[in-house]
Amino acid sequence: MRTRLPLSYGNAFAKCFYLEDAPSVLIRPLSRQQLAVTRLTVKNGLPDPTGSVRPEPAFTIAVHLRDPDFSKWGTWVAGKFHRVKSWVAGGIGIFDLEADPIAFRPTAFDAVHYNLPRTTLDAFTEDSGLPRVDSLFCEQGTKDPVIYYMTQTLLPCLESDSQFSNLFFDHFVQMFCGRLIESYGSVRPLPEPHRAGLAPWQMSRARELLDQHPAGDLKVASLAKECGLSVSQFARSFKRSFGSSVHHYLVSQRVEQAKWLLRYSDKALSEIGLELGFCDQAAFSRTFRVAVGAPPGKWRAERRSKKFAHPSRGTADQAERWSH
Repeated sequence: MRTRLPLSYGNAFAKCFYLEDAPSVLIRPLSRQQLAVTRLTVKNGLPDPTGSVRPEPAFTIAVHLRDPDFSKWGTWVAGKFHRVKSWVAGGIGIFDLEADPIAFRPTAFDAVHYNLPRTTLDAFTEDSGLPRVDSLFCEQGTKDPVIYYMTQTLLPCLESDSQFSNLFFDHFVQMFCGRLIESYGSVRPLPEPHRAGLAPWQMSRARELLDQHPAGDLKVASLAKECGLSVSQFARSFKRSFGSSVHHYLVSQRVEQAKWLLRYSDKALSEIGLELGFCDQAAFSRTFRVAVGAPPGKWRAERRSKKFAHPSRGTADQAERWSH
């Protein structure tokens, strides 16, 4: 496979910022894991928005070395202007070079820009056994101390003829890609399923989401994604952890909610059924009778006392949670 060099770095990139030249380094030019680094020091701010960069399948990552006056800053991305809300030393911005990013920087700044080709990210995810990353999401100005201190280690290479070994650059590119994917990538590695079922955090997340969707309108695929598992892995692990399928778990939860409402409220059966997500009273009565062994009206009559029984504190807390 032919290796193509990054386009937007060094003096060519500097011209977009009205500079004649800029110190830069191209890491591993013959490798499929390239990374170009350019330092841009603008002492008096830019007179106009930056020129358009040559579009290429790559990202530019700006890391500011000093606190700038960002009050009037902004960036056009794909023709839409985004005002900078905050930017301090160590703040970064990630821009897709195929989205025609144009920066408005009327005040001084000192920043290091990384040109990260998509082929480099693809090579990293392939070597690491991860899915490819489609996008990197980062609000401009986000403070990232890890990227900032990594950048500090490269400054001697940009400021003088200091030579770093290929081994150093290899590790740097690996750490750089890993940090970006971990913090800003749209893909995360899939964890191994817990042998005894869902891991504690996965159980908590699944329960939280199911409590928020008592009507059963949440797809199993969405639950699996939130837990970082495939649909089949999630279904098996959920049953091991909760002792039932997702569907039967939801039915059980709705029946328990129905019991509380039947006992401690004066709502009609049709109203309770609709509140719990059943399409009509018949569907509610049928589900309740199968689960409990008696229709809801009879169950209510048998358990309600002559005086209205107040629920315990714990039951009241449950009702408040279910009502949201």
